Amino acid sequence: MRFYLFAISLSLVALVSCNNGNGCYDSVDTLMVTSMSINDSLQIKSLVIRGVDRNDVGDTIVNDRDSTLTKRYTLPLSLSADSTGFVLEVNGIKDTLYIRHSMMMLFISENCGFAPNYVISGLRHSAGIDSVMITDKKVNPKSIEKKTNDQNISIYFSSAAH
Repeated sequence: MRFYLFAISLSLVALVSCNNGNGCYDSVDTLMVTSMSINDSLQIKSLVIRGVDRNDVGDTIVNDRDSTLTKRYTLPLSLSADSTGFVLEVNGIKDTLYIRHSMMMLFISENCGFAPNYVISGLRHSAGIDSVMITDKKVNPKSIEKKTNDQNISIYFSSAAH
């Protein structure tokens, strides 16, 4: 009889401790929101984005063949280095963009754990990129909630090269 009481008690404890109400409902994905354009009249017909020196199958971050004047994407930043490099292939022409940043892990909640928070401190790019404007240097899990015309950086490509 004691064995049955012990088994029932253990089962009740196991059921109570396996509460599904302890899930993580906050975003811990930290992505930089980026817009890209050439000028008001030229369309970006194809866009492929990879990390620098990342040419293996599966390393492509973006592969978009839809034509549009402006493209907007969320891109990851490095967790292990203070800069992140991207190869941007726009309409068949490759350019390179390096983003310098600092990163700090911030506690989100007990159930979600930690998420990286970045601060963009500088940029460097190849000649095919006309300019890059930092509009919000803070990149955190809330960045992906930005509205349509709001982003962390805007990349403008040279119309002569593209």
